[in-house]
Amino acid sequence: MSEFSSRLLSATNINVSGTVTGAKGIKVPSVTTANRPTGMTGSHAGALIYDNEKETLCVWSGSAWVEVGRAVDVLPTWSDSTRPSTNLTNGLIGWNTDTNNIDIYFDPGEPGDNEDEIEAAWINPFGGGEGGELFQFSSFTFKSIVSRGSRNGPNSGQMTSEYSGEPWNDGTNFTQGSYQGYQLWTVPKDGNYQIEAGGARGGRDMSYGYTDYWGAKITGTFSLTKGDQLEMVVGVGGGQYYSPHGNETGGGGGSFVKNSTSNTLLLVAGGAGGSPSNNWGWGCSRPSSHAQGQSGQQGGRYGCYYDASQPSTGYGGNTSGNYHGGGGGGYLSGGQNGGGHCCTAYGGQGFNNGMVGGTGNCCYGSSGSGYGWNYGGFGGGGGGQLSGPGAGGGYTGGCTSGQWSSGSTGGGGGGSYNAGTSTTNQAGGNTSNTANTYTGDGYIKITAQ
Repeated sequence: MSEFSSRLLSATNINVSGTVTGAKGIKVPSVTTANRPTGMTGSHAGALIYDNEKETLCVWSGSAWVEVGRAVDVLPTWSDSTRPSTNLTNGLIGWNTDTNNIDIYFDPGEPGDNEDEIEAAWINPFGGGEGGELFQFSSFTFKSIVSRGSRNGPNSGQMTSEYSGEPWNDGTNFTQGSYQGYQLWTVPKDGNYQIEAGGARGGRDMSYGYTDYWGAKITGTFSLTKGDQLEMVVGVGGGQYYSPHGNETGGGGGSFVKNSTSNTLLLVAGGAGGSPSNNWGWGCSRPSSHAQGQSGQQGGRYGCYYDASQPSTGYGGNTSGNYHGGGGGGYLSGGQNGGGHCCTAYGGQGFNNGMVGGTGNCCYGSSGSGYGWNYGGFGGGGGGQLSGPGAGGGYTGGCTSGQWSSGSTGGGGGGSYNAGTSTTNQAGGNTSNTANTYTGDGYIKITAQ
């Protein structure tokens, strides 16, 4: 019996309707997916059809129709539940509609046949597979974004605009967290990451401010897992303006980093307290150590005429006296309110309540300006008042005290927290312009190691 050769077929030597199209080659039966031939057996192995719905050639393997090629440049699609689990071969590729990623089946051979003892598995070289990364990353510094004296953090639109062009700024790997201003970033791959954070500076009156108080600088290394979500609050500097007395300045916000996936607090850099006046209330001295963002967990406090009690570690700062500023917000609660003169000086809120800065004295200026000059900064800063500025936010909020027309001193700086390794805690260490905004602004810098 002579062999049949498809190379001899053409429209000139065979004339079977639907089998040969001009000089273009053999045309196989074209059917929909539902109308693929049934009743096939092993003896029909090698039969060929064209599925015109899926635009793919199909070959009968002896037991099933196998899709062997598409007429358009589109990968086979599947979900996690429908992804092939049998007849897997090295290099099998498809598009996963659940993860919106490419799946590739990688089979390096039996363990023992490959040097690294790698087992066969589905991988995603662009982010979804074992050993891959969600996006390329080396280091980035997250900013407070909003202006100094803003008691509210940035909204989602402001965050998206500020970080435009970053590969993780895709609405999935970076979003707004639990509250406005909370920045939720996804860890791209397993590994160690150094996290450096600076708490924000306190406010200083533009005419009569005594000195600058700076937020803490805290650094640690952390082992993180791909897909972990880090929820970050980047502190904002305390409000400042031209006031008649010089004490009505807000406390700086603390900077917080929490692994929200594991519900674990990683690091906090305390914000600084606001600066007192250089010409008003000199019945008290002007020490600085308590007003800087603190290196330890407790917030700063200083007593003159009145002495606020020490709050429990991790809670908001306490207040005492007359006409004094609001306490700084802590991780577990907000700071106490201060004194009242035209308006109450409110303490900053805690991490679990939005970290909004406190408002303060409202005797001076127009209502249209919103009295933002004495606001505590986002991150738990306390509002400023006539005889005392606000305290800084932090792991434990700073404390405040004051006395009408007799004595004022700087607001207490917020406490810091560091659960990492290779740690460095520096009180008042954030004196630079790391975030490329104003000097002493809060920031969080993450670096893959």
